Amino acid sequence: IVGMSGGVDSSVCAAILKSRGYQVIGMTMQLLDDAHASRCCNVSDVTDAKRVCAQLGIPHYTLNTKTLFKDNVIDPFIRSYLNGETPNPCVNCNRFIKFDALLEKANALGIDYVATGHYCKKTYSNKTKTYRLNQAADDQKDQTYFLYMLNQATLSRVLFPLGGYTKTEIRRIAQHHGLITANKKESQDICFVQNYKPFVEKHSDPADRKPGAIVDTTGRYLGDHQGLYLYTVGQRRGLNLGTEVPYYVIELDTDTNRVIVDTQPAMSIQTVVLHTVSFINPKEAIHTQTYSIKTRYQMPPILGTVQTYNPASATAVIQLNTPTHATANGQSLVLYDKNRVVGGGIIGSN
Repeated sequence: IVGMSGGVDSSVCAAILKSRGYQVIGMTMQLLDDAHASRCCNVSDVTDAKRVCAQLGIPHYTLNTKTLFKDNVIDPFIRSYLNGETPNPCVNCNRFIKFDALLEKANALGIDYVATGHYCKKTYSNKTKTYRLNQAADDQKDQTYFLYMLNQATLSRVLFPLGGYTKTEIRRIAQHHGLITANKKESQDICFVQNYKPFVEKHSDPADRKPGAIVDTTGRYLGDHQGLYLYTVGQRRGLNLGTEVPYYVIELDTDTNRVIVDTQPAMSIQTVVLHTVSFINPKEAIHTQTYSIKTRYQMPPILGTVQTYNPASATAVIQLNTPTHATANGQSLVLYDKNRVVGGGIIGSN
């Protein structure tokens, strides 16, 4: 089964696997009740996926994952913003939707593998008898940051045919096969929302969007806010405090429902607390090990050490070698050993 979004990457994924002799089925997920609202897997994209499959001479099916997507991606996305966090819905989509749903369908149909158009590489280590997830050949397209939660069972059943190609080469392959998606523009944004603020307002209870005070670090009242979800740490514009000196948001205090600001940006931190931690190879000794670390997609990696790790609670504490501003609660921190993904977790409150 190839998960097909209607874009050029998943189209070429199917074409490559067919050319390698696999029996391929294209499958597109329905994510939203409003089939026109999403910029991924909407009506137009489903049509494009069907047309590509027809071009390749392979069957295509549509899989209803709307309830699964709402429960595991949209609702946590909204809750996260209401709790003063900056969520990463692509991680949850990969964690709960794309692979789990496709593998469940593969099991039901007696199909061996699931493939996606992600830019990453899967390898196998004869030494450790484990699968590895490595960064793609195209640095600008590498998507391992969003895939750190994959486990050994999933990796044993997943194929990533695009990992060794650049985006330019993928478009060239699509043109060679005459695929209708060869020159299709790709979306870089969250697939189900363009502006998160009105989306959160539309899909949440007004009682959860509580107004509160904006205060400085001494607790001095400076103004009012209409909900923590409207602010992000580091924000300077749009505070409307009427002060001569500009202020920065340095903390969203969910306990007191206050936005805390200062005339200086948030201080750099060296200790990061993680929850929902997972590792590609759970048997790997990671405690006290130093890794390259990303706290945002496409950021230059920095070095950090796993100070503590508790498998029972899936929590860890990471000590960064270099203080950084680039951390926000709700985002993912991903650990790399050179180009190999070790694992990661969700950034929480220190």
